[in-house]
Amino acid sequence: MLHVPAGLLGREVELACVTVTAEMIASYAHIVGDVPARSGEAPPTFCLSMRRGMTPEVQLPPDTFGVYGGHDLEFHQPIRAGVQYRVTGRITEVYEKIGRSGTLTVVVREAMICDDGGTLAARIIERQIVRKRPGVVAQPTSTRETANAHASAPQEDVRTSGAIGRLVTEIDLGHELGPWRRSTPTAEVIAGYAGTADIAEELFTSAPAARGLGYRGVVVPGPMLAAFLEHFVRRELPGWRLERLSATFRVPTITGDTIVLSGVITERHELTDGERIVCDLLIEHGDGERAVTGTATVRQPAGV
Repeated sequence: MLHVPAGLLGREVELACVTVTAEMIASYAHIVGDVPARSGEAPPTFCLSMRRGMTPEVQLPPDTFGVYGGHDLEFHQPIRAGVQYRVTGRITEVYEKIGRSGTLTVVVREAMICDDGGTLAARIIERQIVRKRPGVVAQPTSTRETANAHASAPQEDVRTSGAIGRLVTEIDLGHELGPWRRSTPTAEVIAGYAGTADIAEELFTSAPAARGLGYRGVVVPGPMLAAFLEHFVRRELPGWRLERLSATFRVPTITGDTIVLSGVITERHELTDGERIVCDLLIEHGDGERAVTGTATVRQPAGV
């Protein structure tokens, strides 16, 4: 079991105090292939770039390394330019599980992003997977175990189906979203994202280092793939506001891979002031291998 210093588990710590600017939002939107809102509102997954890596940090044994296992995001208020935000975090749980490569340690962290008035803007639950380093350099074959992913600016953007649209009457259980086929970003773009988000692991910036850990090349970071999912949902369901986004990263996505995003409507709820729907989401590699599974909850006020 990974050793967590006494007093760190469950203790809230200050992570950052960030004044969001229009330039920060525009830079993030560009690197993940998005378009910033004219209102100065950041894309929902912008919050992942504010929490600054896997913090609070736990010292990993030298024969291990950490990868991004997944997250649950709650979006309570839009993050806007010109507002100062306080970011706090804590380690909520550490436990072991059996994976395809043996025993893994899971570190669960919670981060809270609040504006200068104390109003919660976003809540992030993240899971870090701690694995043993391989004894020898692995051959470039597909790794079929929990790994990490972060995605950025697309090299390809091919829409193969139309959006469902705004109207509640057009949406029913079983309606499919996508598919949307796109390529992953270049290693240079991924390195730029890693620098922006204070991601220090070399598997996002160095192909030799990534291969030394058993990957085929530079890994696309998980929060970037989450940005792809959020962008996909917004394209397919224009006018709906994202409330929650959960993702589990099953296998690594490598720069140069082709990915296909798709989804299906699984729940629909009538509210007193609008509608809420839940979608199951999927990112597959070009060969059909499932890389990311997730869910999104979106809401639309009455009368839209």
